[in-house]
Amino acid sequence: MATQRIVSFPDVATSGPRSSASLPKQLVDQMQGIFGKHPGFRTTHAKGLLVEGRFTPTEEAKTLSIAAHFNRACTPVVARFSVGGGLPLVADVDDGATPKGVAVRFQIDDNTHTDLISHSFNGFAANTGEGFLAFLKVFGNVGVTGRELNEAAQRGGDTAKEQAAFGKAQVDFGAFLGQNEAAARFINSPKPNPHNYGTITYYEPNTHVLTNKDGKVTNVRYRLIPTDGEHLYPNNTAADKAELSKLGRDYLEDDLKQRFPGKPISFIIQAHIANPDDVLYDATIPYKSTTFVPIGLLEINKVSDSNAARQQLIAFSPNPGKGGVTGIAPSADPLIQTREGVYKISAGQRRNEVQERPVAHKL
Repeated sequence: MATQRIVSFPDVATSGPRSSASLPKQLVDQMQGIFGKHPGFRTTHAKGLLVEGRFTPTEEAKTLSIAAHFNRACTPVVARFSVGGGLPLVADVDDGATPKGVAVRFQIDDNTHTDLISHSFNGFAANTGEGFLAFLKVFGNVGVTGRELNEAAQRGGDTAKEQAAFGKAQVDFGAFLGQNEAAARFINSPKPNPHNYGTITYYEPNTHVLTNKDGKVTNVRYRLIPTDGEHLYPNNTAADKAELSKLGRDYLEDDLKQRFPGKPISFIIQAHIANPDDVLYDATIPYKSTTFVPIGLLEINKVSDSNAARQQLIAFSPNPGKGGVTGIAPSADPLIQTREGVYKISAGQRRNEVQERPVAHKL
């Protein structure tokens, strides 16, 4: 009787050591190993478009924070809609192009800003950078061995070695997901495709800390609720997938390029207020709280000029306090620090590169 091979992984969804200084670079290297290195493009959410608009706060916003954009009549914003993954040429309906994302910069003045980074999945694949790195390694190995198998099959001849490697990678990935509920939920969750970037809800997965004029501190996560309602293409059956394949490869960007200024996209930004018993510092666990406070209306009505060049330069930050705004700060969620390091490395790379025309790259 053959001995069963047992693969063991750390429980990265619930625990992890303190982040090391080298972790952000390891994460960047791992993601670029999966998706390829595309000079001048972001390491992840590589495909996207820069847009502009304004934010108008509600009266309720003033009760939560002294932050300038919560207390002035309106604030200009620069935002970036994107699809998931690190492939600049990925089809918008591809499963790897999920979650969709939007990063928003509230530009208080020429030197002061704060950012909100969100995506269409309510949570994250791991609650630490180490956990996410472990996830990327097993996930990436499936893609690498799959490509090697396809290449061997195209060459002809014996593919037994490549078949075995691909099979082992799949078994390891399955075992990993079996031991890590958050990663399994991330992988197996629905992969919705919106009618346009303004018909899907976006979630900020990390806790931010707001302080009002009385010194009261409130822990929040944000949601961006589309004012036109949520409208998604069905993606459950073979017939659904056939219909999706008829959409243009860049249908989301194409819509942005032709809809403005006549058809602005708008969202109500909600602050999801944490309960005392909510888990604040684990992005894989949504709040149980049912308290939502509308903090303002986000309106997008323009595609930015010189888009590609500006995208190379602008670097959104998961740390909401980095741009110098008082009344809003990062929480102790360890993912914020790790994500900040990843974004810094990725931004430094693309700002010093000549953007090359990307080539198709399949996982």
